[in-house]
Amino acid sequence: MAPSKLIVRTYRPEDLPHLIRLYNHTLAGSPYFIRDENFLRYFMHCPGINEDSIFVASVDNQITGLAILSITTEEAGLRQGNIIELQAKDVSSMQVLIQAALNYCNGKDVDTIVVVPPRLPGANMAFKDWLKLETGVMMAKTLSLSSLLHVLLSNEEIRNSYVGKKIVFHIGEDIVEVGDIGSESEERAILVIMSPQTFLKIIFGQVSPCVAYLTRRVKVRGVRDTLPIIRLLRMMKLPTPLNVSLADRM
Repeated sequence: MAPSKLIVRTYRPEDLPHLIRLYNHTLAGSPYFIRDENFLRYFMHCPGINEDSIFVASVDNQITGLAILSITTEEAGLRQGNIIELQAKDVSSMQVLIQAALNYCNGKDVDTIVVVPPRLPGANMAFKDWLKLETGVMMAKTLSLSSLLHVLLSNEEIRNSYVGKKIVFHIGEDIVEVGDIGSESEERAILVIMSPQTFLKIIFGQVSPCVAYLTRRVKVRGVRDTLPIIRLLRMMKLPTPLNVSLADRM
């Protein structure tokens, strides 16, 4: 007999009763707010949610997970994806739903994505390359470093701080040039090196750029450029997302 195949697809109206059974299964044994059809229908029509941004996982036509994804445009044009609901019977179902949400966000030019992981054994491994935010349960991931950097550097005060300069951000495997990118002299370019995790912690205000520099999590080529870059990084801030999952955290 061939093994059962786990698939992920977009939500259909006839799935609703099966989703109620999913909740009864996954949330049994812990206190939670009752999910009924009206409750789920309401959240499926929240701002930023489309018919093709609601995903279900299934095995042999039995629904094993649900993800509701919202995409909103925030300040300065930042596009944020938020998995406002993620429920699954098992880690495998959760992982395919997360990947479907990531693929969808990549296709919509989303800059960052946040989620509250469900309480499942082994769930932490699925989020090992995500950043845990100050809420303690919310996770964040950068999808478009170049776009996110340009959004963060777009306001006039920040632009004035590096006018006439060429800055090369080397963040993980990504290299992004900003400022006087037409400059022919690479020696005059300011090179800033850090990991994606450090970058996220700085822009969400979880670590001071000065502390990150002193602990060598941020490296700047050229001593005279260090203080201007630290001041620049201090101005590159994103508010911690306030959107949360429908899942109860009690």
